[in-house]
Amino acid sequence: MHFLNMALIDKASLLMVPSTYEAGKLYNVLPSGNRAPDSTGENSGYDQTRADFDFDRGSNAAATRIGSDGLLKKYRENLLTESNNFSDSDWNVKAGTFTQGVEDPDGGNNAWSWTAQNTDPYLYQSGKSVSGVSTLSIWVKGVGSTIGASFQIRTGAAPYKNLTLTGDWQRVEHFNTNTSATSVGFEYGNPAVVGDVVHIYQAQYEAGTIATDVLTSGATTGKAGVLIDLPRIDYSSGAGALLLEPQRANLMQYSEYFGGWSKATGGTGSNPVLDFGYTSPEGEDNAYKVTFDKGAGTTPSDLSVLQTSFTSGSNTASFYVKADAPTRLMVRNSGTWAIYDIGTEWMRIEKTDTGGSVQIGLREGYGLSDVPDSCSVYLWGAQVEASASYATSYIPNHGTSGGVTRAADDASVSDLQNLNVFNGSQGAVLFEGVKNGETIFSNFVVTANSNTNKSLLVDNSSGTIRLRVWNASSGQDATITTSSVDDGTFKYLIKWNAGSLAVYFNGSSVGTDTITAYSYTNVNLKEGTFSNNYIKQFTLFDEVPTDAECITLTTL
Repeated sequence: MHFLNMALIDKASLLMVPSTYEAGKLYNVLPSGNRAPDSTGENSGYDQTRADFDFDRGSNAAATRIGSDGLLKKYRENLLTESNNFSDSDWNVKAGTFTQGVEDPDGGNNAWSWTAQNTDPYLYQSGKSVSGVSTLSIWVKGVGSTIGASFQIRTGAAPYKNLTLTGDWQRVEHFNTNTSATSVGFEYGNPAVVGDVVHIYQAQYEAGTIATDVLTSGATTGKAGVLIDLPRIDYSSGAGALLLEPQRANLMQYSEYFGGWSKATGGTGSNPVLDFGYTSPEGEDNAYKVTFDKGAGTTPSDLSVLQTSFTSGSNTASFYVKADAPTRLMVRNSGTWAIYDIGTEWMRIEKTDTGGSVQIGLREGYGLSDVPDSCSVYLWGAQVEASASYATSYIPNHGTSGGVTRAADDASVSDLQNLNVFNGSQGAVLFEGVKNGETIFSNFVVTANSNTNKSLLVDNSSGTIRLRVWNASSGQDATITTSSVDDGTFKYLIKWNAGSLAVYFNGSSVGTDTITAYSYTNVNLKEGTFSNNYIKQFTLFDEVPTDAECITLTTL
């Protein structure tokens, strides 16, 4: 609670510091009295009448965030069921028997012995649906006569992956591109001998180009990371902030699999050379190193690029890029070419244009100076957002041609008066947020009895923060606007008492007005149509602060 003067904290009736949360719920620090067993005395958890924020992001799991370690976090799912229960009926078994109790790679005894009953032991699950790139993995170990034998991983259509078994545990994986539901599984021996044995442990099938940390599944698939309806505590600004964004879709069909992009050359240029397996912004070895060489560079026909197409229209393209040594790179979003200076740390390039394709690489001419003849860069996380003037957080797309959609974020708390935490006829709202480039806080609403025509609405207007007070007939009683907001943390406070209103911003008074008196009872924190929200803290005061206290509360 770094922004509240401790002498003023007793006046706060509700305080949300984004730290404690679960799917569908964002817990408040105050009122602390609700963190008690319920009235039955039998519930050791939270009281069910808490004044916490209900959180919603629809039914999809396409959202990401930046963690406190600076790495990008996203949703993960093991699409296999009973992933370490190979005797379960979810597994289709051909000519094999399974016994658990073998020492596993984690030091337990949860691995399985798979014994061949004929020359073609095969294990699989059918009907697994991933549109695009997917990876199947398993821990495996040869035993006796199977050391040196073959082991095959199958994901849909060929090519399959073959490897040689050793006497040590190894996690093996194979990724493929599928366009429909498919069977995935394993086979060994080729041919096997009746009685041959291999040890296996923890199978996993997931979207993406690599096998991530093991997710054990049971009757349902295993899930982790940024789950559906999980509030996103984002550390892009260094400190944790609640990230709220509008609905967006990533139209880029292969956002991490640059092997699915087309290569284009011209003149004396060479095809881009791709090498996979480098550490990405999420800390996994799933980035590409791409070398471009446009050749002699004597005419505009000399080029070396990667490119991919999508539905044309106004959009913003973005991707992550870095280099081993400073270099320059060209980008085109169907409109004009632009050149960017690339450093040795991951950066996100954004280019807004009217496009139908994205090209990354090198090309001679077009009025751009100091275009290198060749360069090598690391690429990851490409995105195209339609009808967008800026890029929102990364939305993974592993092969969906029509785009992957992330629904809008929404957090709300209702009936504050009935919960005895807020007297809506007077009080104050204090908000601490972060402006980050083109993004700025937009839209929190304090309403009277669920009626949005009786509300305090705070939104973004051309780089400023604007308070609009609505009356019952949908007219505006008052509009108070700040000056332009610089990047970084800001604090905004509204206080009202009967028909009077005052607004404070970053330690100064912004303006006052008279308004229609209503009793406000609901709060909604939501994405803005043209903005991302980074909310560090949100506070309600049941008691009206003095002018001096408002200055103190909003001083950075």
